Amino acid sequence: MQTKNLQKLLLIISTITIFSIILYSNNCLKSSLNSPPPQTTSFSSNTVISEDTDILKNINLDPKIYSEYYIEKVTTYVNSYREQGKIVFLGDSLTDIGQWNELLDNPDILNRGISSDTTSGALNRLSEITKLKPRKIFIMLGINDIDKGLSIEEIIKNYSRIIQNIKTDSPSTSIYVESVLPINKDIYKTKTKDNQIINLNASLNNLCKNSNIQYINLYPLFTLPNQNKLYKEYTIGGLHVNGKGYKVWRDAIKSYL
Repeated sequence: MQTKNLQKLLLIISTITIFSIILYSNNCLKSSLNSPPPQTTSFSSNTVISEDTDILKNINLDPKIYSEYYIEKVTTYVNSYREQGKIVFLGDSLTDIGQWNELLDNPDILNRGISSDTTSGALNRLSEITKLKPRKIFIMLGINDIDKGLSIEEIIKNYSRIIQNIKTDSPSTSIYVESVLPINKDIYKTKTKDNQIINLNASLNNLCKNSNIQYINLYPLFTLPNQNKLYKEYTIGGLHVNGKGYKVWRDAIKSYL
């Protein structure tokens, strides 16, 4: 008799337990269905996209005019950096190749060199640089302009516009114009004449004096005495400089940083 009563009691307890579990599960399901969806963390890039779009509106990226490399570099620069007050190196392949952060042991340097660039190409993309409000900017341009047949007057006119635009759009920026480097025509075959480089550098020096900005004459550091050609120890192909050449360049400008 006691055994039967115990079995009945256990059956009742089991039934109540199962019923409670089912009831709890249903309540949880209802609660889940009625709850709002979980919130996900999102990072808005509207401001950056808007700013990039504004900058690109002022830059001509016509592939009929500019190379694929130029367009890739400009769009990369536009989408790369936002912090202001850095040091910018603006130029062509000579600047582009240089590992300036490491050469000068300075993480504040932004390389804005583009291989094959000219003064007009730099002028076209200058708004991306002045947006950064750099505290200093070092410029070396002109050798490709000469190669493309521009006169010294045309190059200086573009340089003047570059300088004026920097002063207008980023008035606190200190501007440093570096002379064009020599070439070695024994190695590098070109129609560019040594006197064209010398005359351009003389005109750049005068422009800097008239604009009250710093001119850095690198030219004689890369030639032997009385020789207007790039010292062979500083080059491989006669146009660009090698590691030894970049060390000379670094030592000449580091005091201006």
